[in-house]
Amino acid sequence: MVRKGVYMDGHEQGDVVEYWNQTFLPTLTNYEARVATYEQKSDNDPELINIMPKLKQGEWRIIIQYHNKCCFHTDGEA
Repeated sequence: MVRKGVYMDGHEQGDVVEYWNQTFLPTLTNYEARVATYEQKSDNDPELINIMPKLKQGEWRIIIQYHNKCCFHTDGEA
């Protein structure tokens, strides 16, 4: 039974899995060439080096912003 205010994660439902595999992940893969990456300077140095993508004429760098699974709800009352 689902009660009001309870978030039900549906990430394993068939339609969600299909969307991820057929749409979201392939699109994200296509974007990878336009995203900056970071590599460790050396095994002994934890500093990271920013490696900018090689863009074609007219392309823009893509910055992907991820978020966690937190979900907030408000009823609109202050």
